Amino acid sequence: MPKFGQAKFAEGQFGKKTLTKEMRNKTYKTLTLGFNVRGSIKDEIIYRVRTGNNKWGAPLGRPIQDKYDYFVPSSINNPQSEPYRVQWKAAVFKWRYDLTAEEKTVYRDRASRKSYLSGYHLFMREAMKGEVPMFVYRGDPAAYDFVVTDLTTDGAWNELDLSAIVPKGAAAVMLSCHLEGGAVDWTIDFKKNGQTNDINHGGMQTIRANVERHRSTIVALDVDRKIQYKADNESWTTLSIVVRGWWT
Repeated sequence: MPKFGQAKFAEGQFGKKTLTKEMRNKTYKTLTLGFNVRGSIKDEIIYRVRTGNNKWGAPLGRPIQDKYDYFVPSSINNPQSEPYRVQWKAAVFKWRYDLTAEEKTVYRDRASRKSYLSGYHLFMREAMKGEVPMFVYRGDPAAYDFVVTDLTTDGAWNELDLSAIVPKGAAAVMLSCHLEGGAVDWTIDFKKNGQTNDINHGGMQTIRANVERHRSTIVALDVDRKIQYKADNESWTTLSIVVRGWWT
């Protein structure tokens, strides 16, 4: 039996020619590595391995080999995926530095009862679903998420959709606001979307005329990742909001 890399691998089910059943068995049946090929050949063919659950006729839960024409995937560096990239980094950091050895052992024990999962992958899956309590620091955004022209300043409660900024599973956000107005006590308040009472809310006010003030507040999210805000009906000079991070 030739070693892996020496057999004429491309002459079988992964190439143009078709071998007889006898020759195919000789080439592949005992060659375990032959069924775990990942990668591409000369920008022409891509190989991958996956379980057979989603392929007709494949054994349930057994790995199968896929072959398809080479293609260049679209970039994942897009605004829609940015919150999830940020959360992934935070989850990796938490696994590496925050979890104790005993906590990692618990994940490994739980993962050992599932197929094709390590403790790390089980943790990452749950972290990305928002099932692991942690704070996700957003990083260094280049601009405010909302400025005064994006907001309704009518003294009534209005919805603010943060679903393009924070991922599914986020429970609360930390907001930073920069505000300036022509008089004192101009106010903007925040609360969880859907609350009927105004007791449990956060907010901030101008304390001097024509002086910009920077304040932060924490607001719970609803399942659609929306909050509510109420900004006084005034001619604000500055009213800018940025999401600093979120909790899962």
